[in-house]
Amino acid sequence: MSTKIIIADEHEIFVVGLNHILKSNSEFEIRECFNNGKQVLEFLKEGYDADLLIFDFILPIMDGFQMLGHLQRNFPSLKTLVLSRQYNDNHLQLCRQLGADGLVPKNTSVEELMESINCVLKGQDYFCESQEKQANTSSEDGFCIKMAKDFCLSLREIEILRLILSQYENDEISEKLSLSPFTIRTHRRNIFKKIGVKNWAGLVVLVKNSECF
Repeated sequence: MSTKIIIADEHEIFVVGLNHILKSNSEFEIRECFNNGKQVLEFLKEGYDADLLIFDFILPIMDGFQMLGHLQRNFPSLKTLVLSRQYNDNHLQLCRQLGADGLVPKNTSVEELMESINCVLKGQDYFCESQEKQANTSSEDGFCIKMAKDFCLSLREIEILRLILSQYENDEISEKLSLSPFTIRTHRRNIFKKIGVKNWAGLVVLVKNSECF
């Protein structure tokens, strides 16, 4: 029986190349290719099945981190492998905590890609050792990961929440992320609404009551 695979990536050229590589293995069947997380969820909710989802967490409309939260709740049996050009300790921690089965950089070799796919399909985690050894989750990161998992925060929202917890003001966050103050205020308001607090004081109470500190 062939392994049914879904691919989600916003770059068409990459999808075509990955599709070609995977189809060279007769054991793999490419069910569908999408360019955003919302399309993946709609496909699965319509009853279509798959064994493995390979995706980049940088996706439009619904990014990979938000999608992982929904997948864990609604499609826990689906194996997930993140294949991304952005690969650092924070991303590794988020992927592991949000339930991804593996994470490899896009510049990996075909041999390692196949190895990661086979490991994940066997029920094993696959994360590059050199990055995993360096991973170190602080209390603030642990809280952000918990919020991301519980409330399906986007990558940008997680990034801004980290800075808020580090006591950066809106103007400082705006400068650091090269976004307008209005955009930061909008993100801040949306984050607080998602996690159920009204202001900084409410966030402090939520942090103190969490199991991350």
